[in-house]
Amino acid sequence: MKKWKRILPLGVASLMLAATPLQALAASPEFSRTAEEWARLQDDHIDYDELADLVHEYNATVQKNRIDLNEFRKEYGDTNEKWANRYRELANEIQNNISYPDSDDAGYASAMMAIISDESNIDTLRENADEAVDDLLIKSLTYQLAEATLVSVAQSNMISYYRNQVQQQVDQAKQSLLQETYQSVVTKKNNGMATEVDVLTAQENLRSMDQALQSNASSIENARQKLQVMLGWKFDASPEIGALPSVDMAVITAMNPAEDKAAALENNYTLKINKRKRENAKYQDTIETLDKTIKENEQNIGAALSSSYQSVLAAKTSYDLAVAQAQLEQQNFQSAERKYSVGNISRLDYLSQKNTTETAQLNVRIAEMSLLQAVQNYQWAVNGLANAS
Repeated sequence: MKKWKRILPLGVASLMLAATPLQALAASPEFSRTAEEWARLQDDHIDYDELADLVHEYNATVQKNRIDLNEFRKEYGDTNEKWANRYRELANEIQNNISYPDSDDAGYASAMMAIISDESNIDTLRENADEAVDDLLIKSLTYQLAEATLVSVAQSNMISYYRNQVQQQVDQAKQSLLQETYQSVVTKKNNGMATEVDVLTAQENLRSMDQALQSNASSIENARQKLQVMLGWKFDASPEIGALPSVDMAVITAMNPAEDKAAALENNYTLKINKRKRENAKYQDTIETLDKTIKENEQNIGAALSSSYQSVLAAKTSYDLAVAQAQLEQQNFQSAERKYSVGNISRLDYLSQKNTTETAQLNVRIAEMSLLQAVQNYQWAVNGLANAS
């Protein structure tokens, strides 16, 4: 599989670069990155710490938004005044093209209906010109918000991909135990110690786990496809997906919503957009509405940041409990091994404790990935994605 780099700087013709593992085309000019940086992005490998760069260069939505931004600049200019003037120009163009028919013309009625529609459009365009608060910066911030959101989604997809894989291991271990349980029940029934209902129940439990494994396998594949497609690969490609980073506990210790709120407010894309609209607003009603919206944004951002922090603390607690549980089950398993070696417990009891221990160890990995997700969410809340609505 090969990926071609395409240059899509605003107003610059595209240029084919080197063959690479992706099918998408890069959005930035070759000189914008070093050869080493391009080589890393062009390999057939996905690393967590390069997700932002991959989205920036190869995501179809991001690329389209850059083209749209260029078209917007050419159509409406880069200031609010030019934006408003463009509305007025469009209104004037419609006005100048209106030709009033003679009342004796056969198509008089339909022509007048068209004129009424044109005049309504003219009024709307001129009203839009008077009330316009948008400009190129707002358009750019909107697309920056979209790109940042896509990066956060890519990170979540990568975490989901690995979390589903670990869950698959949990279910596979449980399936093995259920298979042993089924065989044990069949043996007991043959010896008159279990009923046909017991056998059917064990069989149904095994069948249900088979279905869960199939469903989870589908979830793993879906997460993989979502991740690689949004990074520029085709859905049926097979890039290597690198490992997730470990959670830096020092980062959690350093979190402080009260102190981080200032950065969350400064970085928030929605708040920046509304503040820019406030700067461009001309009418008092619009100004007052935006003032109220901005105040609500600031309150909501603070609340969202606090909520994200509480989610981190809850995930950290769950992780600590999972670690403690895994340590306890490891001790229980060592005890079960000793008992089984001298015949004090059955094989099924031994395998049950082994499964419980393995599951507890896997749950530590799941809890760590949930913690990574919570930390990521908090960091994005600080870096501009806190829900301001």
